[in-house]
Amino acid sequence: MKLDNDLEIVDGLPILYVRRLDAIVCSDLHLGYEGVMAERGYLLPKVNLKRIKRVIKQASEKTSATRMIIAGDIKNEFGKVHFEEYNEFRDLVDFVRLELGINAVTLVKGNHDNFVDRIRPGLGIEIFQSEALLEGILFFHGDGMPQTKGFGAMVMGHVHPAITLQTYIGVREKLHCFLYGKSRGGANVVVLPALNYFAQGVGVNMEDIGEMAPVFRSMINADSMRAIAVSDGETLDFGTIGQLRSLGEQ
Repeated sequence: MKLDNDLEIVDGLPILYVRRLDAIVCSDLHLGYEGVMAERGYLLPKVNLKRIKRVIKQASEKTSATRMIIAGDIKNEFGKVHFEEYNEFRDLVDFVRLELGINAVTLVKGNHDNFVDRIRPGLGIEIFQSEALLEGILFFHGDGMPQTKGFGAMVMGHVHPAITLQTYIGVREKLHCFLYGKSRGGANVVVLPALNYFAQGVGVNMEDIGEMAPVFRSMINADSMRAIAVSDGETLDFGTIGQLRSLGEQ
């Protein structure tokens, strides 16, 4: 689904394609998640990296992109680089380069990506500390306010947006979604869904996303953002968050 001349949702996938950069963009992978959780007593099946690889491969095949940009939170642990995070990070980079032929890998650090610079020499990837302005498009994670000025579009993650659907018997389901709209300054804005398999997502039609990302308190009117779900290979435009909220109130 084309959002504008440069930005396009890879249909059915939580991946954005940026035409002017020939790049696929994703966010919130939280690699090593199962290993970190196991140390806390929660045993989960090791499916996250397998699913991430499958999704990125599908996006690569659909776009033939030559670059991959990660808009933060490639790892999960705050206080260190867990050995599972390092192993999965290296595995993913090798997969993207050797099997998909994507040699340029860029990471814009998120709030979970502490100490990731220590493993950069062994991976050979480009790392930006908090934000990156690439050919007029600002990439940043979203946990803080961007400092760069003069961008024409902004791409971020961090929020883990989803749409909460409730059946007539009260059962709730969540669909991961993109948010798309404009900032108060007129720039196009895309909020990426989480690529992590275990991320349930924040129901943007039922929760206050301004509490999670300060840009929604000052730069963006959340209710004006369109919620575009990706699920089971389909891309579905649910209208604006404001419209979804009003339906929930009826």
